[in-house]
Amino acid sequence: MRPRFAFVLTAFAVSAILAGEPDAITWVRMDGAPGWSAAVPRELHPDGVAAAPLLAPTWFAKIPNATVQLAPEGSFDLASARGKVLLLDYWASWCAPCLKELPHLQSLHVARNGDGFVALAVNADEDAKAASESAKRLGLTMKIGVNDPALYQTLGVRTLPALFAIDKQGRLRARWDGYRVGLENEIAATVDKLRADDTSGTTREVATVLAGEGRLVGRWYRDLPVTAEGVVGLPTGLASGARVVAAGGDELVSFDAEGEVVARLKVTSAAGRLLDFGAAADGTRELVSYHPGGTALSVIALRSGAERTIALPAPLLDVTVAGEAAGDARLLAMATMSGAASAAANDAHAKLLPQAAGVRSVTVSPGRTVLALSEDGTIGPFPSSTPAWAQPAAGAERLLVARENGVITATRAVTAAVSGAFLPEGGRQLAVATYGGHLALFDEASGRVLFDAIWAGVHDLAVADLDGDGRDELLVASGHSLTVLGAAGR
Repeated sequence: MRPRFAFVLTAFAVSAILAGEPDAITWVRMDGAPGWSAAVPRELHPDGVAAAPLLAPTWFAKIPNATVQLAPEGSFDLASARGKVLLLDYWASWCAPCLKELPHLQSLHVARNGDGFVALAVNADEDAKAASESAKRLGLTMKIGVNDPALYQTLGVRTLPALFAIDKQGRLRARWDGYRVGLENEIAATVDKLRADDTSGTTREVATVLAGEGRLVGRWYRDLPVTAEGVVGLPTGLASGARVVAAGGDELVSFDAEGEVVARLKVTSAAGRLLDFGAAADGTRELVSYHPGGTALSVIALRSGAERTIALPAPLLDVTVAGEAAGDARLLAMATMSGAASAAANDAHAKLLPQAAGVRSVTVSPGRTVLALSEDGTIGPFPSSTPAWAQPAAGAERLLVARENGVITATRAVTAAVSGAFLPEGGRQLAVATYGGHLALFDEASGRVLFDAIWAGVHDLAVADLDGDGRDELLVASGHSLTVLGAAGR
């Protein structure tokens, strides 16, 4: 279960943060013994710290594993070009710019053929016999293909000629629409760069590392058309193959473990932060979408996009999925400005709970108990007001993580947090994002800072073991992008 929290930021809270209130994170022990306390630094450019860029791979879409009919006969499987650079050219015999471009492609084919390079010229509108005859008249000796409408549509051919440079891993690295004098030199240079495995332009800087350089590296990165408001990791075994879902605007985008888009789902209202709500009675996976300060939650069926709303009695501070029940028995526990509330999976309205007026944050313990933090710092089982901890959590405003012998709390300056086993040295680590622009990783046992980076615009964090190696990946929604980080040395 992923610990989550959300809150309404008042004018007082903003002024406190800007005034320099420490971004404190504290381990509060259940038995009352002293726990650790740590803080995320505020400085964006600390004196004497050697900063280093955190890089993530630039995303290049993979072309489909299509088979192209050849002219006058035969076929060519695009996947057979793996390990070589493939230049795919869409042309037609009536296209004047194509007739200017094709001789240059023929020259490139003659010069590079058999040397890690394959050229495939696909006739856009003639059958195999006519395409073969047209190619002979033009003196083309490269592979000649016949148009496949599905591939044509997938590649988004808009004009002729249209050329696509595909690297040795089957990724689309460059495209050219139309022809201009001298373009052949740019195409040839790109082909030679890909043949030589030149890595320039294949990574981008996503953050600046202040501490723990080399502990985490970028696995993949995706640009999104709008601000990434929320992200959630999903378990293996879903029919769609979705492992990561990002929310932005009126759309949920699902990705597989490698970052390929597997689905796009329109929603009726702006999506926010996300929770995995498990499976409904019919097996459909559902997500909860919410906004801090909102007065309603949306429950969204990931397969069909069907939505329903759960109205809240007051603006939302925090919410978590309570327990591991499936079907209609699933529950949500939440903190609102009017106190604690709960809702079953099919409820239209969340219900305020008695004796819990001061609850400000909730989370779930490893034993599936929901814990609540009250405004006076007391921590106890939800919704009871009886403290379970021996002493109040002084200064605590958020519950981040619950363990068998304690909880990790934070001030309002922490905006997102998630717990996972990210590093190979074992144990669990807590990843937090702050209003100060930091993304930090703490050892949960000691509070030691293992990683700290300046990362502007972080909206949400999530966790999932995407590669199945037993270690978690950290999912970071920031700005108009989604980045997946993992331990170095995989």
